[in-house]
Amino acid sequence: MNDIPWEDISTAPRDGTIIEVMEPDTGAFVMRWNPDGFNMLTSKRPGVWESPNDGPTWTEDNGLGPTNWRPYRPGG
Repeated sequence: MNDIPWEDISTAPRDGTIIEVMEPDTGAFVMRWNPDGFNMLTSKRPGVWESPNDGPTWTEDNGLGPTNWRPYRPGG
């Protein structure tokens, strides 16, 4: 079980590091920031949280997106 406390998303690494991101109503997901990524359904500008295995993306436009983060521990 990952017992590392959640931090505010504003302090999350945006260098491609794989982390856990979370939004209380949506849940927690393993993702990394891609400054060049797009999700044309939800954003008109680059920059998305994305799954490291080409899965879903999550934008921060319009107050959407994760609110917290913590380091990712595989199996943790």
